[in-house]
Amino acid sequence: MAGGDLKWFLGLIEDRSPAERTALFQDLVHQVHGIILGMRRMPMPVIASVSGAAAGFGLSLMLACDLAIAADNAYFTLAYCLIGTSPDGGSTFALPRSVGSKKAMEIALLGERFDAMTAERLGLINRVVAAASLEAETMKLAAQLAAGPTAVYGRTKALLNGSLANSLESQLQREAEAFAQSAAEPDFAEGLRAFTEKRKPVFKGAT
Repeated sequence: MAGGDLKWFLGLIEDRSPAERTALFQDLVHQVHGIILGMRRMPMPVIASVSGAAAGFGLSLMLACDLAIAADNAYFTLAYCLIGTSPDGGSTFALPRSVGSKKAMEIALLGERFDAMTAERLGLINRVVAAASLEAETMKLAAQLAAGPTAVYGRTKALLNGSLANSLESQLQREAEAFAQSAAEPDFAEGLRAFTEKRKPVFKGAT
């Protein structure tokens, strides 16, 4: 995803006052931010499968996903500074948490393009695969997750997403609540039995 349609943006700003532009784009950005919030709040893991460009909002969208697989032909750039605007899509939230503040500044302020191997080294993606096998590898990961304890995945995702905003005491309490809730469900009993019986568990997942 190469980001927003810049020709369309240009058409939106022509013959509009600065105040009109401000109101228009604040509303537009809030609309797309609903997508980011929905992805982060849904209890299912979201996988990004990246081939070619992930630029501008495309990179923001990828950063909002829980896992990311990229083809070896993928490339990345935040790019907002190259068109004279600051980033959106939650990238200023996700980047420093993924790569640290200095590297986040570099990516955001310089707008330089980097490849999939660099993205993996920085911790922005999980895996790099050959372009020809991207779809198969993505579906393999999706199938693995779908066969797992999906209710547990939702709780784990929520715990990880909330961890940086919580104190240790608060996080420990949330962990205790999530563990206890998981322990009351059939998948916990199945996991224990499968371990003791030395077999692969057959989870039922969220109901």
